[in-house]
Amino acid sequence: MRKILLNFILLVASLNVWAQQDAQYSQYMFNSLVINPAYAGYKETVNLSLLYRNQWVDVPGAPKTQSLVLDAAVADDKIGLGLSVVNDKSGIQDQFSAFANIAYRIPLAGESRLSFGLGVGFTQLGVNGSAAIIDDISDTEFLSGNSTGLAPDIRFGIHYSTEKLYIGLSAINLMEKAVDFSTSSQTLQVKQSQNYFLTAGYLVEVSDFLKFKPSIMVREDVKGPTNLDINNFFLLGERIWLGASYRTSLKLWDKPAVIGMPRSNNAVVGLVEFFAGKSWRIGYAYDYSLSNIRGYDNGTHEISLGLIINGGKRDLTILSPRYF
Repeated sequence: MRKILLNFILLVASLNVWAQQDAQYSQYMFNSLVINPAYAGYKETVNLSLLYRNQWVDVPGAPKTQSLVLDAAVADDKIGLGLSVVNDKSGIQDQFSAFANIAYRIPLAGESRLSFGLGVGFTQLGVNGSAAIIDDISDTEFLSGNSTGLAPDIRFGIHYSTEKLYIGLSAINLMEKAVDFSTSSQTLQVKQSQNYFLTAGYLVEVSDFLKFKPSIMVREDVKGPTNLDINNFFLLGERIWLGASYRTSLKLWDKPAVIGMPRSNNAVVGLVEFFAGKSWRIGYAYDYSLSNIRGYDNGTHEISLGLIINGGKRDLTILSPRYF
């Protein structure tokens, strides 16, 4: 366990320059605003979502993430407004981000819509060098004490949807600004790495009681392996989503920062979401690691809570807002 802990902390803290990675989610498909600002206002109601993720249980210093998302549609549903706040702690590193999102929504034929979204905000990064476990306390490669830095940022997205299909493209950390943490002996740089997302899903009506929704997400970090999520969900009686995801890493082309071939599998995820009423939903996901950390952790737990405020505007049981 000590070897696992030291490797984890060294990965996060010992490099003079590294690319900061954003928080990971398993339930992003239930509220895509966390990865795509064009999703703001999609449900055409006031939508509040809370999430807590405890990754790699029993591994000291493993990531813990909390997020809050609030969005709504205004101006006859032509404009989507959203707020996303994320707090993520991983080892000796803290990351807090807040973004204001706006989407311009263009109605097309039938229930189809094309949205363009922009997110503007900031990320605050913190490093607690005093918490690092090192063999030589005089090692100048480690920062001592607490250091924080602030980086402004923007994100952009496109989202197209019909009653049974959605496709999204988005990019985050577009400014890719480096934050310097300086001491008398050295300077440590934390750099936000640009990430690009492609999401897509389709709804298949098997029967009045059963519906099937396959979806994918491709996440491209130009300096690391490409990540692919394959998701399959079943909706039972308009009340319960049951599904599973398979998360894997791909090497689509040679990248200088990626040495060798990444593992072809990362995790399998079981998910359930229950509609407690027309307005409330509760979701839970369990990640089982297939990587080298398997056997050292007790999995990853993620729970979400959502509230849709109708305000008498529309029937929440209609197709589009409920399924995507």
